Amino acid sequence: MGAQKSRSRHLIDPEIISAVDLIPTTDLTKSTLMESRKNQSQMMQQLDVTQMFPVTLEKRVVPSYFNGPDIQIEIIKPKQSKHNKMPLYYSIHGGGMVLGSPVVDRPANAALAAEHGFCCVSVYYRLAPEHVQPSQLQDCYSGLKWCIEHAEELGIDTEKVAVGGSSAGGGLAAGLALYIRDQKEFEIHHLRLMRPMLDDRTSIAPEHPYAGEFIWTKQSNYFGWKSVLGVEPGSEEVSEYYVPARAKSLAGLPPTYINIGTIDLFIDEALFFAKQLVFDGVLVELHVYPGYHHMSPAFPNAHFSKEGARTSEYALLKALKIFDINCNEYNTKR
Repeated sequence: MGAQKSRSRHLIDPEIISAVDLIPTTDLTKSTLMESRKNQSQMMQQLDVTQMFPVTLEKRVVPSYFNGPDIQIEIIKPKQSKHNKMPLYYSIHGGGMVLGSPVVDRPANAALAAEHGFCCVSVYYRLAPEHVQPSQLQDCYSGLKWCIEHAEELGIDTEKVAVGGSSAGGGLAAGLALYIRDQKEFEIHHLRLMRPMLDDRTSIAPEHPYAGEFIWTKQSNYFGWKSVLGVEPGSEEVSEYYVPARAKSLAGLPPTYINIGTIDLFIDEALFFAKQLVFDGVLVELHVYPGYHHMSPAFPNAHFSKEGARTSEYALLKALKIFDINCNEYNTKR
């Protein structure tokens, strides 16, 4: 019997199609999780951004504000700051909430620190299935609250705070933003969601005819959501802080940037989330990239990868008023 015909391969952008052959799509399960974690760790452990960029990297252990275990964060700063007080970018890593670490975001954070003078902080939140929500929310909130309370020590400007993440990190960032909005202890000024994992119900919805065939599948998504929620995806009474797409209102969130590929499993939930943001009066910038799958950032020189990097950076700088948006300085540099 021949191999099953792909339903979406013909839609993949030619610049990034090789990923689906180089990285075989396998459904994540409990039995494959530990091996996946090991492989990911080995791939990233040699990365030293202090040799790549004029930045410093420091790891700190900070307390939980929920009587939980201490939390590790890492802080990347420029060696020479461009600001009296640095803007803060608080980064939450992806990995389906079951994989990953801040190491994967180090190059982008180091570039942001070096080029635009940001203090970039990443959080080592507890992973599922060993730890279910609210562990992840509490760790992410505690790390950011510690930064706000230690702004003078870190040299950051609490009026220029952005939160962001990719994939699961984007979903955690959105949930964190909702929690911050409701707690009213401090404010954030920009939300940056790249290929965000926002809705557990995607994992139990009917199969999409074209999205989610490659890289991060519906089955892997189901495993990730069940692992982090501790209940079946789609169950009632799940907090919007854990599943942002379930929020009754997104009003009060800061200006938000979203990008997503057309064959990414998360395409529908990203579109619906952007629509809800617009309906609730939140400034939102949405970019949809044709033929892009969930591993598109692995091809930084591809056209729409560069476009995504440019637009997400511009949205961040604009929201935090890092440059004069009335002049053409930024665009003429690109």
